[in-house]
Amino acid sequence: MTYSVLISVYKSDSPVYLAVALDSIYKNQIKKPDEIVIVEDGPVPEETGRVIKAFSDSVHSEGKAKVKVVGLKENVGLGAALKEGTKHCTCDYIFRMDTDDISVPERFKVLSEYLEAHPEIDALGSDIGEFTEDPEKVTRKRVCPRDHEGILRMSRSRNPMNHVSAVIRRESLVKIGGYRALPLIEDYYLWVRMLAHGMKLANINQTLVKVRLGNGFDRRRGSVDRVKSWKVLQRYMVSHKMIGRFRAFLNMISIRLFVYSPSGLKHILYGKLLRKHS
Repeated sequence: MTYSVLISVYKSDSPVYLAVALDSIYKNQIKKPDEIVIVEDGPVPEETGRVIKAFSDSVHSEGKAKVKVVGLKENVGLGAALKEGTKHCTCDYIFRMDTDDISVPERFKVLSEYLEAHPEIDALGSDIGEFTEDPEKVTRKRVCPRDHEGILRMSRSRNPMNHVSAVIRRESLVKIGGYRALPLIEDYYLWVRMLAHGMKLANINQTLVKVRLGNGFDRRRGSVDRVKSWKVLQRYMVSHKMIGRFRAFLNMISIRLFVYSPSGLKHILYGKLLRKHS
């Protein structure tokens, strides 16, 4: 089996955080990927470009993996950028990565070994640990169900996988039409579509990615666009008989309450109900 890494870079992303993220998916990994596809979602600052070039040159100097940089003329959003990036991924599986997060050194090794032992799995994720400044000081974790049935149950009301931790079979991703633009929940939409098509998902209850808080973390989750996207998601799940109309109604009430709640209340909800403390 061969493995690509797919990462999308935007002009506002920190080049310092990007350098750390890139090192974490190659230099610091026990098992190296075969290919890294970096999508520049619109023009990026010179400093960001230098970070990408330095990383690409370093990887190519070893001669063991390829780095492909895909430059988009304008910003198209995460879903469309990942859809374009997928076209340039040539390996059997695609690892996702974000520009400000950190993959732990054993991430690719653990996930690839699981996939090789469970070839029926179409997408595999793990738990994530969240931190503010020091990645060694994880303050809370997002834990997802391990087995397919648990993931299916959770998907009816909440995102059942951590996107930044995921590795996806490329053939399966292409089969369902790839990523689609649905602001702020492109990943949730992807898992639901995979489940609706009978694909198998799983999670490993081990923290394999550390996610950086801040940088608008709560604000993004409080965007009105999230409510609009949830409407599309509920219609899809109802039309594919994954949930009934009453469940969809309750889901829309819950997301509206969450989105329009003050940031302080969101912080409490994350801390008390939606996350586990380390």
